[in-house]
Amino acid sequence: MSLKKIFVALAFPVLALFFAGFVPASVSAKALEGVVNINTATPKELTMLPGVGKAKAEQIVQYRQTKPFGSVDDLKSIPGLGAKRIEAMRPHVVVDGATTAKRLSTKKDAAPEGSAQAPAPATPKS
Repeated sequence: MSLKKIFVALAFPVLALFFAGFVPASVSAKALEGVVNINTATPKELTMLPGVGKAKAEQIVQYRQTKPFGSVDDLKSIPGLGAKRIEAMRPHVVVDGATTAKRLSTKKDAAPEGSAQAPAPATPKS
């Protein structure tokens, strides 16, 4: 095996691991707790759903202004929302009731341990 083939064989996995850290936040999975009512949620609330960015949230709002969503499956009417994306967000989508969703903090979001500032020491009174 030539040196070039060995280099190429080793370089690809290394580069794949390197670039895996540069996935945009909108593509990576979103840690979410609760549900989003797609008939009443604000665009900001809609962006908490996996696979939904600002543009998709605006499309959802525009769609529901003409016809409210009767079921989660009605999201198929939104261009770019296919079966896989809908299945990924299904546990967090409702068409009735309140929006209760909130993002769960991830290790990236959480402050490092011990990073909280300690109170300044008291100065002795003279």
